[in-house]
Formats: sequence, structure tokens, C-alpha cells
Amino acid sequence: MRTVRRLYFYLLALIGSQALVWGVIHLLRTLVDEGLTGSVSSLATGLALAMVGLPVFLLHWLTAQRDAARDEEEGASRIRAVFFYAARAWTLLPVVFSAMAVLNRALAGFMNLAEAGVLFGSDQTVSDNLISIAVNLLAFAYFDTRLRSDWRTAPPDHFLAEARRLYRYLWTLFGLTVTIFGVQGMLRYLLTVQDKLGAASGYLLANSLAMALVNAPVWSLTWRLVQKSRAEAVERTSLLRLVVLYLINLAGVVGVLASGGQVLTSLFAVLLGSRQTFSQWMFEITPALSVLVPLAVVWAYHWRILDEEMLAIARQPRRAGVRRLYYALLSALGLAVVFTGVATLITYLTSSIFNWSSLTPGWGQLNSGLAALAIGLPLWLTSWAPLKNEAMEAGEAGNRARRALTRRAYLYLAVFAFVVGLMVATGDLLYNLVSHLLGSPIQGIGSLATARLLTLMALVVFLVYHQRILQQDGRAAQEALGNLHAAFPVLLLVREEEMPLAEEILRALKKQAPRLPATVYNLSGGSLDDRTILTKLIVMLSGLAFDPPGGFQGWLKAYQGPRLIIPQNLSGWYWLGFHPRPLSEVAEETSTSIRQMAEGDAPRGGLPPNPWSAAGYILGGVFSLVILFALFGLLASSLFQ
Repeated sequence: MRTVRRLYFYLLALIGSQALVWGVIHLLRTLVDEGLTGSVSSLATGLALAMVGLPVFLLHWLTAQRDAARDEEEGASRIRAVFFYAARAWTLLPVVFSAMAVLNRALAGFMNLAEAGVLFGSDQTVSDNLISIAVNLLAFAYFDTRLRSDWRTAPPDHFLAEARRLYRYLWTLFGLTVTIFGVQGMLRYLLTVQDKLGAASGYLLANSLAMALVNAPVWSLTWRLVQKSRAEAVERTSLLRLVVLYLINLAGVVGVLASGGQVLTSLFAVLLGSRQTFSQWMFEITPALSVLVPLAVVWAYHWRILDEEMLAIARQPRRAGVRRLYYALLSALGLAVVFTGVATLITYLTSSIFNWSSLTPGWGQLNSGLAALAIGLPLWLTSWAPLKNEAMEAGEAGNRARRALTRRAYLYLAVFAFVVGLMVATGDLLYNLVSHLLGSPIQGIGSLATARLLTLMALVVFLVYHQRILQQDGRAAQEALGNLHAAFPVLLLVREEEMPLAEEILRALKKQAPRLPATVYNLSGGSLDDRTILTKLIVMLSGLAFDPPGGFQGWLKAYQGPRLIIPQNLSGWYWLGFHPRPLSEVAEETSTSIRQMAEGDAPRGGLPPNPWSAAGYILGGVFSLVILFALFGLLASSLFQ
């Protein structure tokens, strides 16, 4: 309830502050441009915004300030921290855009271009932009003062650092993205300046310079702050930092592949006989080349940073997992491009064989297919090699690599994609053949059928390769896990009334880990043998752990190994997160935890019982797949348009 109330007050305070700021800006612009005799509508708009925004802001902001002063929890809340940094961003963004507008018009005027054609602020004046900058900076200064006050009095577990981290990374991404657009535009201008494109070329330069000159300092400043903050341990281990670096690197990879593919497609066309002058060829590749250069620089720079971050991770399993995920994503992209190139070449070859007259028109497919192979094959091989090599290592490192979720997900996703491809290609082939044989002639049926058969063969080759990798991983993993299980004796300690659960656990263990030696000891039958102290793990219910029999207490005290406790209903005892479950479900989860401990991992629970949390996991996975397929689609459309 307090969270909803807190969200309400801070959200309306933010909305009210923006209504006030833009009401004042609108009013001042009208007064400066038109004076007191200005348009009644403009004056009324500014006054209305300011008069509505001021009481809304004061009512909700002063209430929030009073609550924060009275209650330490209110002052240290996550919503308050997010509010401050959202207010800073909301007031700085107009400053950045107003600065771009002023510079954009100034550059256009210097180049003797009409201001109406610029990208930023074409319908504004210098006074309009300066008023926006001044009023927003005043609002920024006020919220910044309040924020600094909170930083001075913040408790150790405050959320300000978390909100500041997100704020800085969002500004970094914004500044970098707009700077890349600016650099791309300038390169495009430089590469086409000899073509004398007139005003359009001039506007391109003016717009691009405005974006780069304003946003390069924004990116540089925020990135320096981000890099400087790495001196703090919490920033060095931040998950958000890794996520941002992953996003930048993946965006760079996709951009480089797409633009590089277009450049190579055009290059192959020239090498294979296309009649073009150098000037015509440069004009054709200029859009792709102007994107390729800045994105290649961004990728190279941030890959070095990401590599350093991965090497700095203290725990070897986590470090290996982070690197594995990166290489798996790159390998998936490379594999998709390689197969698309193969399919394109198959279509070109079959159409050329069956219809020689279409050889020259089909050169576009040949060029695209060769370009896809030229960029996709090196990416796939160099990215897949680390994944393959780590799985071939001897010992625990190789076992972990073969069992890694990232590796299995990559291989199963590849197998799934190729199986679906087989289904689609086979269905399309059969449909066309049956239609043709039943009296609905299809033009070029021989070429189409041959192309589908060759595509099926290519799909089978890729499918068999990945299935063999999966089978090898499975056999090696089963052998290694069997050895680990065999060397991990487990002792289940139960009372007579708990024997049904012990039998269920033994049955579940038999299915999950057949070679794991598990012994059940009924404490109702007497004292434990001293030899059982050599066991690697003891499992017992919570009632036995809290109230052990007298003869068992000494043995339990002497045992120095790990203990796995199964929670149970006890009169007067309440477990956080515990809910009654069927016997078979408890046994299954217990056996899973035993197997995980035998394999050297900490026991992990399944999905939380909260249905909303489970839905969050599912939606998160679906969203990730959507992003991955969107990247594939963007890359394919850029290469084969």
C-alpha cells in the first residue's frame, strides 16, 4: 500500500513539474516573440500549463518531502531515487535537443542553406531554444540540489547508487547512438561530396555535425563517469554494466555484418563482371560504408572493454559463463548468415542450370550469397571454436562446459531451427510436386524441385553436425556425471513414520542418478554405525534436525560434512516460503538437490510458486527469443534486400 501511495505522489510530482516547466517556457517564448499583444491562444496555453502544473507539483512534491523527512524508509525508497534521476533526465534532454537545434541552424546559415530544411528546430528561433535551455537548467539545478542533499544523508543500503547507475548508462547509450548517427552522416557527406548533390548534401552535413558535436561530449562525459566508478566494488560487479556492454557489442556486430555484407555484395558484383566506374561503385556502397566504419570502431573498442570485464570476474565458472554466452550469440548470428548464404547460392545455381538465359539477371543472388558466406563463415568459425574447445578440455572445466545451459540452448536452438527448416522445405517441395502432377502446372518445376532437394541436403548436413555434437556432449557428460555420482555416497536419516518419503527419494534418485550410492537408515532401529561417518552428505527432515534422538546427537555433532534439510510441517514452527506439497514432489526436488550437490553445485530450487514470478520468467525468455529473431531478421533483410 505504501509503495502504491509513494508511486502516486512522485509520479504526479514529476508530471506537475514538467507541466510547470513547459508552461513557463511557452509563456516566455510568446512574450519574447510576440510581446504582450501576442496571440491570446499562445498566452492562454502557457498560463494554463503553468497554473495547472504549479499546484499539482507543489501538493505532491511537498507531501513527498514531508514523508521523507519524517520516515527514513520513505527517504531511502527506490521510487524516490528513480524520481530524482528521471527528473534530471527529463530536464536535460530538452537542453541537448535545444543545443542541437541552435547549432544545426547556425551551420545551415553558415552554408547559405534555408533554416526550414534542418533536422532540429526548423520552426524555432534562437530565443526559443535559449529559453528552453535556461528554464530546464533551472529545474535541473533545483532537483540536483535536492538529490545531493539525499546523497549526504543516505543510509548504507540506499537505492541512489542503483538509480544513478541506470541513469548514467542510459545517457551513455543515448550519447553513443546519436554520435554514431552524426559520424555516419559526416562520412556519407565526405564520400559523396564529389557528386555535387547540392542542398541535400549540405543539410546532411549540417544535421550530422550538430548531432556529433553536441552528443560526443555527452557520451564522453558519461562514459568517463562510468569508467571512473569502476573503482567501487559494487560497480565492478554490476550486472547492468555487462548487459550494456553486451547490447553495444551485439548491435555493433549486427551493424557491421549488415553493412559489410552490402559492401561485399557490391564488390563481388564488380569482380564478377558488373560494368561500373569507380565513382558509380563508391556512390552505391556509400550508405553501407558510412555505417560500417563507425560501427566497426565502436565494436572493436567495446569488445576490448567487455573482454577486460570478463577477465576481471573473480569466479572462474561465472567468468566462463559470461564469455560462453557472448560467443554463443555471435556463433548463432554467424550460423544463420552462413546458412542463408548457402540457400541463396543454391537458388542461384539451380536457376542458372535450368535456364541459362537468366544467368546474368541472377548475379544479384550470387553476389549476396558469396557476401553472406564471406562474412558469416569467419564469424561462425571464430565464435564456435572457443565453445568447441572448452568442451574438449579434460577434467571439471570440460564437464561444466558440456553441461552449461548456454551451450545446450545454442545447440538445441540450432537443431530446432534446422528441423523446422526441413519440415518447411519438404512441405513446400511436396506441395509443388503434387500440384504439378494433379494438373496445375508450375513454371520451372525442375529448377524449384532441385533447389528444394539441395536445400534439404544442406539442412541435413547442418542438422547432423549439431546432433552429433549434442550426442557427444551427452555421452561425455553422462560418463563424467556418473563418476561424480558414484563417488558421492549419501545417507538418508529417517524415523519409522518417514520411511515412505525415503523410499520415494530413492526411486527419484534411481531415475536421476542411477550410479549414486544412497543408503536409508531408520533411526528407530538403533544407533548409527561409525563407518557411516564417511558419507559425503546426510539428508534428514527438519523435525529430526531440530530434535534428534539422544544417541544420535553425538554422531551428528562429530559429522563435519554437508547436511541437506527437508522442511516439514511442525507444530509451532513456520517456514518462510514453505508451502505443503505432495510427497512425490518433495522427493523429486530432494533428489534433484542431491544430484546437484554431487555434481559440485549448490542446490537450486525450481521456479517460484508465485504464478506472476513464473509468468515473468516465461515472458522474459520469450522476449529474449523475439530480440534474437529480430536481429536475425534485420541482418537478413540488410544482406538480401
